[in-house]
Amino acid sequence: DFMKEVLILLGTNLGDKHENLAKAIESIGRFGKIHRTSACYESPAWGYESTSSYFNQVLLLHTAIEPGVLMQALLGVEQELGRERLVEGYADRLIDIDILSIDAMVRQTALLELPHPRMHLRRFTLLPLQEVHPEWMHPILKKSISELLEVCPDPAVPTRLS
Repeated sequence: DFMKEVLILLGTNLGDKHENLAKAIESIGRFGKIHRTSACYESPAWGYESTSSYFNQVLLLHTAIEPGVLMQALLGVEQELGRERLVEGYADRLIDIDILSIDAMVRQTALLELPHPRMHLRRFTLLPLQEVHPEWMHPILKKSISELLEVCPDPAVPTRLS
């Protein structure tokens, strides 16, 4: 099988956030080769009120696993790491794993929408993404990351943690 470039966003705002991200990265490494990892970015909760800030990180994974199968596997990792997807909408979470894009694939299924439908609206996604894949182009909007950042409506400016 040929290798696909998968961009994955991690998020956490509960417990030991550095530990949560490290465990997620370790688990995701089972599904291919993690090619690059961004720094952590800290930002306030998005879409709802929370006293806990988020840490976000983007990974570039090279894998031969099919997209639907990979998404199921990542949901499994969330569960292993203690995520409960019970509530509708946005809520505090130990770990959140989202596929942002796979190559230049455009796809919409119940399980997986590619590219991620809200990724261009959030600086906490675009900044770490720019770090791991600066030349990435949005396959629908046909914009580069720097162009997406210029027009990003998100007022929050995430802090890059070392």
